[in-house]
Amino acid sequence: EQNAIALGVQKRPFFMYNILMSAINQEEMQTAVHTALVNWGKLSEDGLDPLANLLLLQNHSHPDESKLPFALNRAIDRLLLENLDLLAEQDEIGTRVLQSRFLDGKITREVAQEMYASPDQVNRWQRAALTHLTQIIYSQEMSLRTELKQKIEGRLPTAPYSQFFGFTQARQALQGQLLQSGAPWIIVITGIGGIGKTSLADAIVRDILPSLTYRELCWLRVNDHQMSGEPLPPELAYEAALSTLANQLWPESSQGEPITHLENRLRQALKAAPHLIIIDNLETTGQIELFTNKLAALAEPSRFLLTSRARPSGKMAVYTHSLQELPLDDAESLLRHHAAIIGLTELATADAQTIASIYQVTGGSPLALRLVVSLTAVLPLPQILNDLSQSQLGPVEELYRHIYWQAWRTLTPPAQSLLQAMPLVAASGALPEQMQAISNLEASDFWSAVRELTARSLLEVRGTIQERRYGIHRLTEAFLNTEIIRWTEM
Repeated sequence: EQNAIALGVQKRPFFMYNILMSAINQEEMQTAVHTALVNWGKLSEDGLDPLANLLLLQNHSHPDESKLPFALNRAIDRLLLENLDLLAEQDEIGTRVLQSRFLDGKITREVAQEMYASPDQVNRWQRAALTHLTQIIYSQEMSLRTELKQKIEGRLPTAPYSQFFGFTQARQALQGQLLQSGAPWIIVITGIGGIGKTSLADAIVRDILPSLTYRELCWLRVNDHQMSGEPLPPELAYEAALSTLANQLWPESSQGEPITHLENRLRQALKAAPHLIIIDNLETTGQIELFTNKLAALAEPSRFLLTSRARPSGKMAVYTHSLQELPLDDAESLLRHHAAIIGLTELATADAQTIASIYQVTGGSPLALRLVVSLTAVLPLPQILNDLSQSQLGPVEELYRHIYWQAWRTLTPPAQSLLQAMPLVAASGALPEQMQAISNLEASDFWSAVRELTARSLLEVRGTIQERRYGIHRLTEAFLNTEIIRWTEM
């Protein structure tokens, strides 16, 4: 709060976004409009007026009034006056009744005498005009909400799943935390690689989008590894994250700005209005500790959602949720669904014993399940499971190592060439023309390799609906760096 005051920024804008407003109907809106008319000229505390949650109020609020007492009242008055003018173009008599009754404070009998009508007629005009005025305001508000929702959705990367399975309790708990009006301001999803942290983060963000709790959304997938494969030092990873965030918010004006200036600029923006910032794929304890410590100064009313393999120490006020493996029921649903969408009908309809035999080897790791399912397109399932079982696997990293080796040996040469080049790609992914250039593949071989790797769950589709990018999972990258690239260089 002291930082916000020092920067001359309101701690909270008076036009608050409220989950209830995402489902408001016209009848509720009419009650709110009527209440606002009744309260015309009366001073109320900011945030208590029924219309305080309207996005429309942003268009009727003046920045130079934001610190003045009763700024909300002034904005609502302007909203009503502007829409009464619109109403007058269609219903002059009804507008006159509303102005006389509420703006001028006259009783029904006075208005009836002035208009040479009965009180009952005035009441009918008033009801009709109130309904019409509400329709005008409601239509504008819904249009603004649709526009804002589409804008926010456009900032999301492509969903890393076709259908989300499992983690029901975690999903509900995290939704609740993201919709809180107060703390926690930093939320961390932790778990081993391949457990589904990114997919869960994506699912809960899409769940809460209709609430319009946040004005802006930014998704960062910062490249936290160096070309050598070693983790990027925490300070450099943090600076890279800030640069990526600034570039998303101000693509034309953030290039080359000193990190201290960038941090101050971001603090002002994030303190002025609620943003949801997702930072995906932190790996080390040093990274998660530094990020949670520094982001605390940028949060409130903005919120940060982080995914990390490492768990925060607990020194900072951070809400942490650790993911465990999927239980058999959810794993079975995921396995059958993935088999169906890649055309493996026999596996999609396999008996429960077959499904259980896969689960016994892979456990409930979503990535491991998808990789093994994809392998059955080219190898017999008994051979896959036998090879994995005989490897006497210990840590989950060893499981993935063996799965990846099985997958690698069954890829076509063009697919191997493309996959081997992918560690050169940034964490945000690469455009098709960039991938073709670094892989040195002809167009026909390149697109054949893309389709093959995507079907085998080895290539991820990223980017937005406007710009498709491709990348690889961090575990896939680790396998390529430690096994394939090192092996081919020996």
